[in-house]
Amino acid sequence: MSSPGDPRARVRTALAHRMPLRVPFSWNFGPTPEMAGFLTAYLTDRGLDWPTLRDTVDDVRQAGPDPLYVLSPDTDIWGIGRRPQSYGAGSYDEIVRTPLSGITDPAELDDYPWPDHDLYDYAHFREQELRLDPDSMRARKLSISTCGNPFEIYCWMTGLEEALTNVLIHPDVVRAALGRITGFFATSMVRALEVAGDLVDILYFADDLGGQRGLLMSKKAYCEVLKPYHARLFRLGKALAPQAAVMFHSDGAVFDILPELIDAGVEVLEAVQTDADGMDAERLKDAFGDRLAFHGGIPVQSLLPNASADTVFHESRRLVEVLGAGGGYIAAPTHAIQVGTPPENVLAMLRAVLGEEDYAAALETARV
Repeated sequence: MSSPGDPRARVRTALAHRMPLRVPFSWNFGPTPEMAGFLTAYLTDRGLDWPTLRDTVDDVRQAGPDPLYVLSPDTDIWGIGRRPQSYGAGSYDEIVRTPLSGITDPAELDDYPWPDHDLYDYAHFREQELRLDPDSMRARKLSISTCGNPFEIYCWMTGLEEALTNVLIHPDVVRAALGRITGFFATSMVRALEVAGDLVDILYFADDLGGQRGLLMSKKAYCEVLKPYHARLFRLGKALAPQAAVMFHSDGAVFDILPELIDAGVEVLEAVQTDADGMDAERLKDAFGDRLAFHGGIPVQSLLPNASADTVFHESRRLVEVLGAGGGYIAAPTHAIQVGTPPENVLAMLRAVLGEEDYAAALETARV
């Protein structure tokens, strides 16, 4: 039996729009590998172990069936090619092959080698989860790779500019591709949740619909082209795991599309980029706090890399108080914490979210 203060209970209480003993915390995308290296060095100098601190404070663990094998080190299951691109302090994977680029006839998609579900080990998914977390202490979030990011996959396969253009001038091609991609994720969810659905607390979907200043497509275009595929996946996941919350990731200014996402079945908005236009925490909570929970909110573009530690602490505390009022909030960075973010600011964020007592306890656990 879990206590009201354990991680999984905190998350479940918050997602049920009730007040936990304190707001839960998740690293979400976490620090980049390069930033993790800086945190490791900074904390080691202070007698603290970064992996231990990272795991101690995180209330959510990503779950998903393991891949059985990798097709190619530089090409994924969708045929999307990537190569490392250096930015000095590290690198990111840049897309260099967009296999659906130039396709304007839906019939051309029939011969494409769509991925095979047998790439993943669904049979041992339950056993894997129980082995990794035998006491079920943290909430389990079923990964995007199992639940789905259909339009994002289509954008990667086509190129962002062409994909957005096709929504307007070749919508039948977009629908045909989304049908194939959505079908893959639907089968993935069925297979995963048939064996471990009762273990899952969050179903994690994603599709970026917003930029810094507004939506990437009109509400009309969203409703006519993309929404039916989202609704299919969200409702299927909820039917298979009724106790799990449907979480949807989108960066950017998505305030105006939230009623449509809620109608499609979204229960938790993830990223919550409060420094994008129109995404003020108070505005979001007032307008949608009775229908949506929020995951994220602590800006990785503006606040964490640029503010003083004192400002980070007070602004993170304010976000906890606004978005967490009455429940309905998992505090987290809005995306990956980048190189150049002062380690002191990461700790200030943790202290604000955890509170002084839990923060001190976490540091003590991480002490070497």
